[in-house]
Amino acid sequence: MLLFTPIKVGRLDIKNRVVMTPMVHGLASEDGYVTDKLKERYRRIAKGGVGWIISEAAVIQPSKSPYNLRISDDSFLPGLREFVNVVHDENVPLGIQIVHFLKISRSGWRQKVEDFSKEDLKVIVKQHVEAAERAKSAGFDSLEIHMAHAFTLASFLSLRNKRTDEYGGLSLENRMRLPMEVYTAVRDTLGKDFPIGIRINADEFIIGGNTLLQSREIAKRFAEMGVDYISISLGSKFEDAKPPEPGFPPEPYSGYSGHRFAPRWWMPEGANVYLAEDIRKHLRKEGLTTPIITAGKISSPEFAEEVLREGKADLIGMARQLLCDPDWPLKVKAEKWNEIVRCMYCGYCMDLDARYEAVKCIQWPEGLENAPTPFTPKQANAKKAAEYIRKQYESF
Repeated sequence: MLLFTPIKVGRLDIKNRVVMTPMVHGLASEDGYVTDKLKERYRRIAKGGVGWIISEAAVIQPSKSPYNLRISDDSFLPGLREFVNVVHDENVPLGIQIVHFLKISRSGWRQKVEDFSKEDLKVIVKQHVEAAERAKSAGFDSLEIHMAHAFTLASFLSLRNKRTDEYGGLSLENRMRLPMEVYTAVRDTLGKDFPIGIRINADEFIIGGNTLLQSREIAKRFAEMGVDYISISLGSKFEDAKPPEPGFPPEPYSGYSGHRFAPRWWMPEGANVYLAEDIRKHLRKEGLTTPIITAGKISSPEFAEEVLREGKADLIGMARQLLCDPDWPLKVKAEKWNEIVRCMYCGYCMDLDARYEAVKCIQWPEGLENAPTPFTPKQANAKKAAEYIRKQYESF
């Protein structure tokens, strides 16, 4: 199977094409430090045969972000080094995604790109550089700069960026300026051989937002600049979020763009693959060979293999499926497909994240904080997941 052929991303040798893409687990401390629970979660995933893990987003700015991993100052380094060692013990390379986020409040207020002064933008670049230095010092094997969803760099790239200076407006050159400054500064700091990737929105799925027309060009320009891979995501914007519950801030997973970002049970398998396929095709036409990661409701081995064979992507990204059953790669490679515990895409894990609770799978046996070893369909609580889905269906 192509799934189990090696691939090189920059200087990084990856044993197979299955990648754990970033997913918030809510297991960091309230202040963002690595905990034993976080290390054990990633150890369990690494044991399952995944080729490469890209950790959940680590926040680069010194502001409150409860239970999110942070890398905003040197005090986080000891824990991050322990995190790296845990995954390396399982012979799996570990990358880290770094993110700068726009502030939100429980009142519904949201910070916008128009709120930043030019001096603020210099600080954002500096924070990315310092975080990248810490990531390399901690021993991470790769770095991913988050330029997708509702976060800061994605919001600069978006057509919804209404700044009137050289960092916004209708000009793509202007909207790309800050993300390109960040990438260039990080590359200069880490050197040409350190694997650096980006995650971008192929389509924002909001009125007035970016579509493939803009994202093809964004991907092309970063590929020309030498980015080592591009992870294709989409949506997860605040603009179409449903009104939040009292005492909670708006939640970008809740609207159409959020459901497209993480396809639920009613959507087809691989609902977002066509976006990665389109961008990969356009890069190849330009003679650019940058590896492309696709993700979004991929749990069938047959489908994952088809995506690779048809040249729709170079790596298969999984998050919720590997949370549910980390042994997916080992089971597929051993042709024990009937032993896979399939993610039901019920949204339970994401709903926990939205409530700032520790993320787990609804199908795990009661009381466990990680998938058991071994984990079989007979052990899985599929009925509980089905009931969770039924309640959603009735509320529509």
